[in-house]
Amino acid sequence: MLERLDDIVPALKEKGAKLVGVQLPDGLKYKCDEIAKFLESHGFRVIISGSGCYGACDVDLDLLKEVDVLLHFAHTPIFDLKDVIYVPYFIDYDPREFRHLKIEERRIALIASAQYAWKLEEVKEVLEERGYEVELKEGSGRVKMPGQVLGCNYTVLRDSKAEAVLFVGDGLFHPIGAKIYTGKKVYRFSPLDKEFEEVEVEDFLKRRMLSVSKAMEAEKGAILVSRKIGQKRLRLAMELKEKADGVGKRVDVIYLDEITPEKMANFLYGYFVNTACPRISYDDFELFKVPILTPQEFEILIGLRDWEDYEMDEIP
Repeated sequence: MLERLDDIVPALKEKGAKLVGVQLPDGLKYKCDEIAKFLESHGFRVIISGSGCYGACDVDLDLLKEVDVLLHFAHTPIFDLKDVIYVPYFIDYDPREFRHLKIEERRIALIASAQYAWKLEEVKEVLEERGYEVELKEGSGRVKMPGQVLGCNYTVLRDSKAEAVLFVGDGLFHPIGAKIYTGKKVYRFSPLDKEFEEVEVEDFLKRRMLSVSKAMEAEKGAILVSRKIGQKRLRLAMELKEKADGVGKRVDVIYLDEITPEKMANFLYGYFVNTACPRISYDDFELFKVPILTPQEFEILIGLRDWEDYEMDEIP
């Protein structure tokens, strides 16, 4: 894993690379020409991946077969792949800004997305100076930094003794997941826009309940399995099908490269069960013509789980 663009050249030379692949998430693809020019100025030939990239779980293995080394930008590694170099995208911010946050609880669990987690140790020090007891824990092997959460992994909060959680980052998806995962009060602070708020989950849960209710009206559904290296959960899909068979609910299993509204429009099912990246269900559900459920929501649908036992989908 590299922390700076300047580290790329010696790392590539150490591997003897001549033809280099570049993979970027959609939000950073506009930088591909800049990166290609930089690499070409140092004597490398470059091929840019045009495929989607949703995280370290989504390495372009097809391009990897064609190049000497693949540079995977903006994510911390999940897998130790021989010819993949990870180049994270870290956002700089001032931990002293946390001196002014007003949090009633005195025991706090500190978490962040990958772009902000690199400074959580400094944030912890600032909060402890203010008298807070701060929990900053390691997670499963899927996460690389203390306090780091992914859209599919909240293991840094497992067995937390904190009274509340403070999420550092942008957007509401991760803090909503943290609140459902822990059942504790969750605050969010964005160093970019200085926004500080307590996170609520009622609207999120209402949307999920509506999706399950619509799916209950359908006669047939399908369980989706992605072939992406870090999202493929075929065993889970087959277990879900077995559970459905056990209660007389027929579902098919569909194996595909990428789950998009356009591809799924070709299938005439009343709902889908997504075993790939959980954010497809949570963030993109309005783009699909039919409900797209998580495995846990499917268990609710077939009567094997109660709403009171609702859980976020997680890939540990």
